[in-house]
Amino acid sequence: MQGESKTGRRNFLATAVTAATSALTAGLSHVDTLGQQAGAHPHPTTSSPLSFDNLYDTSILATALKGEAADRLALRRLVDAWAHCADRRLAEQQSNLFVPDGAILNYEGDPKTHEPHSTIKGRTAIRTALAVLNTFTVTLHMNGQSDAVIQGDHAIGETYCLVHQFTGANEQRKCQTLGIRYYDQFLRQDHRWFFAERKLVIDWSDTRMSVP
Repeated sequence: MQGESKTGRRNFLATAVTAATSALTAGLSHVDTLGQQAGAHPHPTTSSPLSFDNLYDTSILATALKGEAADRLALRRLVDAWAHCADRRLAEQQSNLFVPDGAILNYEGDPKTHEPHSTIKGRTAIRTALAVLNTFTVTLHMNGQSDAVIQGDHAIGETYCLVHQFTGANEQRKCQTLGIRYYDQFLRQDHRWFFAERKLVIDWSDTRMSVP
């Protein structure tokens, strides 16, 4: 009886192994077939070369992402475009990140407890005000944490930023570091996100000599 039991177990295991091998072979064949089909119909790729000019595109059509993901990417690109344009002195491009009647409100302290010390409204006025950046030999805007809440074509957001501003040269060079928060109101027009309003809040500043 024990011999027959062992023989039965061996037959059962052999049958199970054969069935598993057949299933695995069939699965691999199916995957191979899918791979050949995918190879026969590759995903379309863009024929245009990569270009730095395409960076910071705030259109939701400039990505394969859809829905909220596309909006969030475009909003982050908008925030980063501001920093890029500031450091590269691209005043016209920077002002065009706003809707035509957009505004910048400048604060030295939290808006909950302070009034804005200046307000700049409209692209032309913003572009003129950005000339202040030319008083520095070099600047560096480093954006940190950023978040947004989106509701249709409107959104609000907050972005932290460290700004380094250098003046002078050689042994007389100074560096002013600013701790900034931006409170933004965004507007989407024709699939593209713009600033409607930026509250630029300087929380703190530090100025010291800088050794090149």
